[in-house]
Amino acid sequence: MGRPGKKADRLKGRGHDYPLLSQANDASCDVSIPDGFNPADPERSYCQTVSLNHRKQYGQFFTPPPVAELMGCWLEETNPRSILDPAVGTGVLLREVLRRFPTGKATAVDVDPCVLEAARQAVKDSSKVEFLNADFLTWGSPRRFDAVIANPPYLRHHDMLYEEDIFRIIGRRSGVKLSRLTNAYALFILEICRRLEPSGRASILVPGEWANANFGEPIKEFLLRENHLKVLVYYSHASLVFDDSLSTASLVLVERPGKQVSAQSKVRTIYIEDIAPASQLKAALGGEQPKQPSIHVRQFTSEALLSSRKWDYVLCHGVPQMPQGFVPLSDLATTCRGIATGANAYFHLPLLQAQEEGIDAQNLLPCIGRATDAPGLIFTEEDYQNLVLAGKRSHLVSLPMEPTQAEKRYIEKGGARGLPDRYLLSKRTPWYNMESRLPAPIWAAVFGRKSLRFIWNRAGILNLTTFHCVYPKDGAPKLVSAIVACLNSRSVQDMAGQQRRVYGGGLKKFEPKDLLDILLPNVRLVSGETLHSLDEALSRVDEAWRTPGAECDRAWDQLDKVVAEAGEEAAVAMRETCGQEESNRLPVGPLWEQRKHRGAQAR
Repeated sequence: MGRPGKKADRLKGRGHDYPLLSQANDASCDVSIPDGFNPADPERSYCQTVSLNHRKQYGQFFTPPPVAELMGCWLEETNPRSILDPAVGTGVLLREVLRRFPTGKATAVDVDPCVLEAARQAVKDSSKVEFLNADFLTWGSPRRFDAVIANPPYLRHHDMLYEEDIFRIIGRRSGVKLSRLTNAYALFILEICRRLEPSGRASILVPGEWANANFGEPIKEFLLRENHLKVLVYYSHASLVFDDSLSTASLVLVERPGKQVSAQSKVRTIYIEDIAPASQLKAALGGEQPKQPSIHVRQFTSEALLSSRKWDYVLCHGVPQMPQGFVPLSDLATTCRGIATGANAYFHLPLLQAQEEGIDAQNLLPCIGRATDAPGLIFTEEDYQNLVLAGKRSHLVSLPMEPTQAEKRYIEKGGARGLPDRYLLSKRTPWYNMESRLPAPIWAAVFGRKSLRFIWNRAGILNLTTFHCVYPKDGAPKLVSAIVACLNSRSVQDMAGQQRRVYGGGLKKFEPKDLLDILLPNVRLVSGETLHSLDEALSRVDEAWRTPGAECDRAWDQLDKVVAEAGEEAAVAMRETCGQEESNRLPVGPLWEQRKHRGAQAR
């Protein structure tokens, strides 16, 4: 069971007004909702009368009616007698299935008694519905259903608190090992599938991030291994479903196989690139080829989908082929996140402020904290000195175990501000002890809307979490420059889209592990001349990037040309060495000159 009492206390401390209940209770208990709630317009009036803080604590984002209608279409073939909504909210999905299946009996579950009461009032004939106040993830009932329709709560892992390991329990039931970073809605997917009758169907509306996030991998494996996933409708960043949530969205349309073992079927995907008419989406769901160019319908085998870790790109463009001469970045480098201080305003200071506080110079480390403080693709010592002279945050406070008197006073200031109680700082001993990190030769910007920027850290300074750290296995400057040049080229960036995570509004994000899957030319196998050309091309793009109003296309075109040539050159080299046990995992360092030397010896 969950830890509802402690969780309720925690939420109340953050402005929460309603208790959480561990057991299933009938919703007719004495629970009131704020004055002004209008059952005839439940979603809008609920948002107007219930605080945003309350809705966020429960992860409540209500389904738009056109999406609810599409979800109902998927359930029609089952003509269900028993229907479950495990996170009913105000009941928009419940009302849709009651309209479609007037003879069916519905069970509506929600952990929030306030919103459950709103749903009960909004349903005209509540005699057809059993309302239960319960946490679906710990609901002890063994019941199964002909159909499930759900918009699970959007709660991240750190917002869930259970006395037992909920990830292990639910993962074990479904035969998968779940990450502790798994969001609540992904757990709902597994539990919904478990509660379907054979040949039963489910329509599940969830954020699209699971298709690209690392925690989504076991969910994908389960859905495909058990032959549950039949259709995946994926709304791209250009067509947000939820106006009040920075998230993409997807419809996971499931059918549990019947009692007879069926052969693995293909998965149909519907990728919605931009706003599309509801009629076209229904037609695509029914198997018709849409006329709308913004709707991409494809079919994939399970093997093809499992071979791709990030699905956003694949659903729109199909499964890509690895170009010859290219290798994943993991062959050339390792990655990790930037330094997490736990309190940037306290630990990352302008030099003058640090001096006024009396911090010893040897305890101040050169460090960049904002992406906007890096003006181009090559960060130089001059760039860093400009930050210092401009009075920007440029030094990381790294206090020793035996601080000076002035540093003790600064530590006391931090204690008075409650910093030792912050989550990250509370895990450190002492709390002001900064994590140790070597300067990364390459920085990778965590977020971006157009392209994702990779920066050569020629100044050799540290970085906070605004950048990920990339450490080439060979730190020779010519190889570092070549890697940065390739990573910033348009061709590599296009392929890198396969590994990105896309959030609402087109915001792109990489995690450190995602970076390792980016494909780029194997620069260890190219000539010194090509490495020099890559370095020159990078310098030209850096200059254009820094120059306001500069014509950048010519510089980018030249960079793309040199990167393409590097790929072709590496492909030739890889074919020459294909007799080795692992032709794409060769010793670190350029091998072009080595092969020329060996060839001369042979002659």
